[in-house]
Amino acid sequence: MTSTAEASASVLVPGSPAPVPVLFPRRISPDFRAARDRHLAWPKSFGFLSSEEEETHHLKGQFPLIAAMFYPNATGNELDLGVDQQSWYFLFDDALDEQWGRSPERVRHLVELVKEGNTGEASPLALASAFADMRRRSRQDMPEDWIQRSAAHWSSYLDHHVHEARSRQAGTSMSLSTYLRVRRHTIGVAPVIDLAERLSSCVLPDHLYALPHLSIMREMTKTFIICDNDIVSLDKDAALGEQNNLVLCLEREHGISRPEAIEKALRRQSETLELFTGTHRALLGATATSHLDPAERDLLQRYCTEALQTTIRGAYDWHHASTRYRV
Repeated sequence: MTSTAEASASVLVPGSPAPVPVLFPRRISPDFRAARDRHLAWPKSFGFLSSEEEETHHLKGQFPLIAAMFYPNATGNELDLGVDQQSWYFLFDDALDEQWGRSPERVRHLVELVKEGNTGEASPLALASAFADMRRRSRQDMPEDWIQRSAAHWSSYLDHHVHEARSRQAGTSMSLSTYLRVRRHTIGVAPVIDLAERLSSCVLPDHLYALPHLSIMREMTKTFIICDNDIVSLDKDAALGEQNNLVLCLEREHGISRPEAIEKALRRQSETLELFTGTHRALLGATATSHLDPAERDLLQRYCTEALQTTIRGAYDWHHASTRYRV
């Protein structure tokens, strides 16, 4: 049973097209309300949100909601870690939009400062120091293979923002293929899935993580969320003069109208979800997992439902509830 506030996660942003239906169950952490009440303390401890305007802007993101849906099994400090990761994502995103994002040199400098925190090294820059704190807490008591994978995903996320900044500075739009190649990193889905392994107790050893079926499902998770994000943020991106959005790329690449491009993006999103579910069924088939023991098969199933499905469903519900993308 969900409250009115929680049920609002399925409400569409006014004027947005009808979304692709997602049949995975909607879930939310039982600690959602308490996490929401305490979540501003962490960014404020690093000097963020010093004005009422900044605090109001941050609250519009509803970051406790998305974290509680990404990590429905997490409570207490563990859920706070998920909320803080979401807060950091959007503090970083806002910094790129408002201070750093038009200059590739400045973005690279920011990225290098933040990457130092990937190993827990503190920085005088608040954004980098907050990142180091979040990474230190997420790595605690985790196996080395997870730590290495997670560090690589964060580095890739950060590095690809420099590519986006070059495109903005040049005033040129990316081709569809280039955009998708870059966006699959800057969408930030990989670190979300990594943290879900920790917060839902489904951490995979490398030999399971590398299974081809899971690689496909992770890529489909990213693609689904790119489609969803770019459709709901389309009006905002267009108003800001942003040229690199999936719908706008489809419009340019195929010489079609805006409504036709939206419809094409929705079809891509639907096909992505079908491939995800089909691959999941194939993974659980006897042929794909016959070499695994029962404990490994159980771990795979929990990873698929507690890390991948919750990431898709959580992003979907949050995208269509958050006021962040309203013009």
